Amino acid sequence: MKVKEKVATNISYSESGKNVDSKQGNSQKKPLNGNSANFEELDADKNDWIFALSHELRTPLNVILSTIQLAQLGMKKCEDSEYSKVKTKYLEIMKQNCYRLLKMVNNLIEINRLDSGFFNIDLKNEDIVNIVREMTFSVTEYAKIKNIDIAFESNKDHHIAAIDIFQLERIMLNLLSNAIKFTPSGGNIKVILKVEEKEILISVSDTGPGIPEEYGNMIFERYCQTSGKSLIEKKGSGMGLYLVKKLLDKMNGRIWFCNNEDKGATLTFSLPNLQLPQSCTVKEELSPDYIKSRTEYLEIEFSDGSL
Repeated sequence: MKVKEKVATNISYSESGKNVDSKQGNSQKKPLNGNSANFEELDADKNDWIFALSHELRTPLNVILSTIQLAQLGMKKCEDSEYSKVKTKYLEIMKQNCYRLLKMVNNLIEINRLDSGFFNIDLKNEDIVNIVREMTFSVTEYAKIKNIDIAFESNKDHHIAAIDIFQLERIMLNLLSNAIKFTPSGGNIKVILKVEEKEILISVSDTGPGIPEEYGNMIFERYCQTSGKSLIEKKGSGMGLYLVKKLLDKMNGRIWFCNNEDKGATLTFSLPNLQLPQSCTVKEELSPDYIKSRTEYLEIEFSDGSL
């Protein structure tokens, strides 16, 4: 597998087809029988129920996952017998499925927080070029499994902007995991970052089957998948891009897609090109706990792909 990086002074996007912006064509939901108060109350009750249920699901999942991880540590100390190999194999299957469920539960909780308004963005001045570059190359081990080449390009070596690192990471990892998931073995993925006067554009292109044009904005709606008859065939719960769109809405960004001229699709999102006053931002070093949780987050994010 090859990992490529390129810094260019000018970047031109070779896109075909119609760009579809997530902020276009959003239809307003109408309350039943015109009773807005009752509709909002029912919606709030539904969100409370989903939030409570998600937390109830996450607790036993974490217990099961911790037990599996302890068992795997114990297996490393055992002899390299045939039984040990079989046991290790099925423990790994159990862990992967725990991660898949945990990913869905986490997405449900975050979507509910966003829909309910209980969600804050923590902006800090950071080098967005360096951060996106690191995020791109952090998934090379997963791309290597399918012999996929990953490349990164930018029209700037460095650029300071006000961003929420954690939420930007969630957006990038979601788009990269989708790209790896739908790109066939031996394909290519390219991440392009372009700094403009008022906004920063970041695109993720792949050489997969592309996105049917008739789905349009629906790929950014909750529980939407573009093909398949079951969650297994669809390779996900359909919450990922909806969560990405909601996060970008919170950060005054936008997202859209287009199909490439030859094959594959490009998803592009924008963020405001702004900086906070120096007095409003404090540089913090990444703690060992954060690095450890980030490693596990990568495993959870890539758990539902056919890698």
